[in-house]
Amino acid sequence: MNPNKQKPVVEPNFEGEEMKVPPTMQIKEEEVPNTSLVSGPILILLFVILLMLLGGIYYWYTMLMNGQVASAPTRPTIEMNNEPESPTAEARTSATDIVSTSDELDAINADIESTRFDDLEDSFVAIENELGSALGANQ
Repeated sequence: MNPNKQKPVVEPNFEGEEMKVPPTMQIKEEEVPNTSLVSGPILILLFVILLMLLGGIYYWYTMLMNGQVASAPTRPTIEMNNEPESPTAEARTSATDIVSTSDELDAINADIESTRFDDLEDSFVAIENELGSALGANQ
C-alpha cells in the first residue's frame, strides 16, 4: 500500500434507526419563564371581587325596587320656607317689590320716593356699632 494514498471517508447512515441516549447522561429540560401577566391566585382574587361587586349591585337594586332606599333630602321651596327674619320683614320686602316697569323719568322718580330709606339708617347704625365694638376689642 501506498502511504500517500488516503482511504475515502464513508459517512455513516443512521436512517431508520432509533436514537438512543446513553444511560449515564442526564437530560435537563429548560425552564420556560412564566410570560403570563396574570397568575392563578390573582385571577381567582379578581373573580371573587367581581362576584362581590355583582352581588352588591343586585342587593342595591332589590333594595331600590322595594322602596327601602331613603331619598335624598330636597331643598325647601319658597312656599315651604316662608319665614321672615322679623315680623315686619315680609311687609317691607313686599312694599319694595312694587315698582313701575316704566322707563319714564316721572315713574322712576315716583319709585324712588316710595322707597323708605329710614330703615336702612337704623341698619347702618347697628352695623357701625358692631364693627366699633369688634375693633375696640381687638386693640
